[in-house]
Amino acid sequence: MKLIFIYGPPAVGKLTVAEKLSELSGIPLFHNHVTRDLVQDIYGDGIAENYDLVRDIRNLVLSYCAKNDTDLIFTYVYGGAEDDEHVRKMKSSVEDNGGEAVFVELTAERADLLVRVNGESRKRYKKLHDAKILEKLTEDMEKFSIPFIEKTAIDTSKYSSDEVAKMIQELL
Repeated sequence: MKLIFIYGPPAVGKLTVAEKLSELSGIPLFHNHVTRDLVQDIYGDGIAENYDLVRDIRNLVLSYCAKNDTDLIFTYVYGGAEDDEHVRKMKSSVEDNGGEAVFVELTAERADLLVRVNGESRKRYKKLHDAKILEKLTEDMEKFSIPFIEKTAIDTSKYSSDEVAKMIQELL
């Protein structure tokens, strides 16, 4: 099993690229909003207090897919050191069950993120679509980079989502 773990800041194009990669490769997409939105649908504004359920579902799916040799594409927003334990657990859920995790960090110019955050595609899921909130969140762009894993970084300000998906496919 191979997990393609695509991560980066909000509005960098993770889902768009992951969808295109899934089309190109035939690998199923398990994006971060599948679990987040499920728990939010159950707990509403209480999602923060119940985020362990989001993490548990993710790890269960990753473990199951690794045990059953099912490749998977996953998207994630890494928010800094507070996410380290969760990233390590997801990586272990794959590797402890015979799989391999391939990490791809999507980056972009901050100005591009602030333009993209208002896109219609972001409203399909309960994604952040407020430029003022994103502006505050992206004051430190370095916090979106996982420091302890090997990764390939791709700047989505320089390449189209189709080009990025093809670049990732070449890594596989």
